[in-house]
Amino acid sequence: MKFENLPNEIFLHCFEYLNAPDIFYAFEQLNPRFYRLVRTIPLRLNFEDINKSIFDRFCEKMLDYTEIQQQIYSLKLSNEQAYCQIQAFFTYFSLIEFIQLRSLTLIEIKENDIEQLSSILPLLSQLTCVRLIPSLTVLDTLHH
Repeated sequence: MKFENLPNEIFLHCFEYLNAPDIFYAFEQLNPRFYRLVRTIPLRLNFEDINKSIFDRFCEKMLDYTEIQQQIYSLKLSNEQAYCQIQAFFTYFSLIEFIQLRSLTLIEIKENDIEQLSSILPLLSQLTCVRLIPSLTVLDTLHH
């Protein structure tokens, strides 16, 4: 049996363990069946360990195909790398566009990002889990 002849259910189960960019770049262009499949599944988007070029490329893909934003149910962003990923993401998107978002994790979040989020979070009706891990400078500010 050829790999692409496996039933959708097997792929759907496997996709639960993969990050959205990996799913798109590995499967979207294989054939029309996979194109449709990856365009209809719930997606987990973890940018924590993603380099800037993949980050930018996938953000541009989501801008070109806005329906992808509606597939995202889990989003993880991190400022631990050299570039300010959280701010960069917010220049591309408003979280309001992610109508299926249930889980949001922001690592090394800065104070101005927290302020920006405070007005948006109440509008995300599906959101059930929020993890905000502040940067050390925010923690120092809070303690003084």
